Amino acid sequence: MHTLKNQFIVLPNGEDIVDIYIENLGKTSDINLFRETQKKFDCKQKFIGDKAYIGESTITIPYKKPRNKEISESQKK
Repeated sequence: MHTLKNQFIVLPNGEDIVDIYIENLGKTSDINLFRETQKKFDCKQKFIGDKAYIGESTITIPYKKPRNKEISESQKK
C-alpha cells in the first residue's frame, strides 16, 4: 500500500491541535481510525466530522442543504 492515513483532531475554529495520528495504511477506514484514537479522550466528548463518520454516536455530521430545498433552523444550528 502506498498511502498513509493521517488524522488531526483540533479545537473549534482550528484554535489548537489536540491530537495527530499518522502512519496508518490507507486501507483503514476513517471511522475505524477514529475509534482507535477515541480511547484517548473523555467518553462524553463530542466531535464534528464529515460523511465518513456516519454511524458514530460521538460525532455530529453537518447537514447539507438539499437541492431546491432549505434546511430547518435546528439543522442550521
